[in-house]
Amino acid sequence: MFYSDKSSSQHHFDESTIRLIKLDIVKSDLQVKALVQDIRECKGPVEALNTLNMQVSEGMKSMKQAIEELELLAREQDKESDKHNLLKEVEQYQKQYASNQFALRKANLATQALLDKQTKEELFERNTTAPRRRVRADKESLSKQSSSITDNLLSIKNMMATQVKQSEESLHTLISSSGVVTDTREEFKTMGSIIHQSKTLLQKYGRREVTDKVLIILAVIFFLICVFYIVQKRLF
Repeated sequence: MFYSDKSSSQHHFDESTIRLIKLDIVKSDLQVKALVQDIRECKGPVEALNTLNMQVSEGMKSMKQAIEELELLAREQDKESDKHNLLKEVEQYQKQYASNQFALRKANLATQALLDKQTKEELFERNTTAPRRRVRADKESLSKQSSSITDNLLSIKNMMATQVKQSEESLHTLISSSGVVTDTREEFKTMGSIIHQSKTLLQKYGRREVTDKVLIILAVIFFLICVFYIVQKRLF
């Protein structure tokens, strides 16, 4: 009785943990989507874009960690049906994660293009109104901004490449696990067929044993009748 209560408490704990992890994934997903929209609407300066990208990076990291925790709990489930359902949810969350990566990259490219355009227009206006010395200083400043934008874009590209690779590895692991589940199911079917055949044979042997007992009893009765008949003939 004590063991049963302990098992029920552990199951309840797992359900509560899984529910909290799913909630964290949804929160992180909404946060990332909101920040991607902010990046898409960002008008500058470059520092503001960098800050938004740092916040997105943290949100993506939190979402990825929560998905990995949910996948780990899914693989620890005792019931195959629970494991299969949770792994399907993990796959959907991984697709959302990949979709956020794509949206983030697209938003950054669009915003970088807009900032580059603004930089060029600002440079052109200053060239027509400011003295040469001031124009030279502005060119250097704008050149630094453009360089910062390029470096930031390269950093984002590398981060996304790493995250895509990790997502591919997780997907391959999920496919491999599905194959193992299928093989195990086939083994269970084979074992069930063998057990059914064994049960049929045992029933057959049981019926044969009953038949043998009846024949032995009949033989004994016949023998006794013969003995009685012979004795009767000799005495009388």
